[in-house]
Amino acid sequence: MSADSPVQTLRSAWWEPKIDRTVLKSLMKRADGPGLYFLAVWGALLVAAGWGIHLARETLWLIPTVVAYGVVLGFAYAPSHECAHGTAFRSRWLNELVLWVSSFIWGESPTHRRFAHSHHHTHTWHWTVDAQMGYTNPVRLRTWFGDVIGLLEFWPRAKLMARHAIGRIVDRERVYLPAGQERIVIREARLLMTGYIALLAWAMIGQSWVPILYFFIPRFAGAFAVYAFITTQHMAMAQDVHDHRLCTRSMSNGWLSRVLYWNMNFHIEHHIYPSVPFHALPALNDAIRNQLPEPSPGLIAAHVEIVRVILAQRSNPGATASHPLPSTAGAAQLPARN
Repeated sequence: MSADSPVQTLRSAWWEPKIDRTVLKSLMKRADGPGLYFLAVWGALLVAAGWGIHLARETLWLIPTVVAYGVVLGFAYAPSHECAHGTAFRSRWLNELVLWVSSFIWGESPTHRRFAHSHHHTHTWHWTVDAQMGYTNPVRLRTWFGDVIGLLEFWPRAKLMARHAIGRIVDRERVYLPAGQERIVIREARLLMTGYIALLAWAMIGQSWVPILYFFIPRFAGAFAVYAFITTQHMAMAQDVHDHRLCTRSMSNGWLSRVLYWNMNFHIEHHIYPSVPFHALPALNDAIRNQLPEPSPGLIAAHVEIVRVILAQRSNPGATASHPLPSTAGAAQLPARN
């Protein structure tokens, strides 16, 4: 991906729904309570799964318990993502603390994550521009599979952190990193790398399995769960358009999935108004639902749709997922091509 000559799109170029400004302003209010509740659920599940690992030592039950623990651990993505927006908590210190802890688990410098993701929101799914768009249409099945299992994502992120740790910032990153932030990204990468090396040193010098069983192996073994959700956000949707309803996918999920994922199943809503905190996304959906396409009816349905589109792209490279827009939404709809 190249961003040597980025297309600078304006926020006003994107489609926006009709919503009362007073309602929107109320939805943008930040609070500590919801984030602490979501963290408490996540933490309780981690403790329960971690206790399962302790009980299952020296038995074959160790394998499924490590995977289960890794599934929960991988959802550190969600608080890391929300804290990168600065909307997870009202208290800034709490937002920064959770950002650092969750980013350490996720494996990306907080500052780089914050600015790369901001660029993604500004240029959502515009090829050669969007800093977080790693593939383009037509999508290959192996790309979908690699994204879903998550394992193929670790190596690029490890190389990114290693490159930053030795002080290398490339030109495409200077597009979205403000002046003065490069040194911070480098310093943060070195701090994170020091933390990972310290865990490995604990395991080897202290002859302890704790860092291996409770951090390194689970991060790989359970990665598929959170990546199964992340992959649905934009894959096989339209690209290079200025309407989040066409380039982004929302889903209907159950309570536990919504809590672990911090309501990011409301992904169209999140992209339209990224300043609305995660806990207000259901209310935002209620306010603008009649202007949005129907969400995919669950995680499996979203992946079935993605695979169908990928197969259709073999004969028609221009095929994309198309969810019908409400006729009263006031925006042109792309023709269905799958």
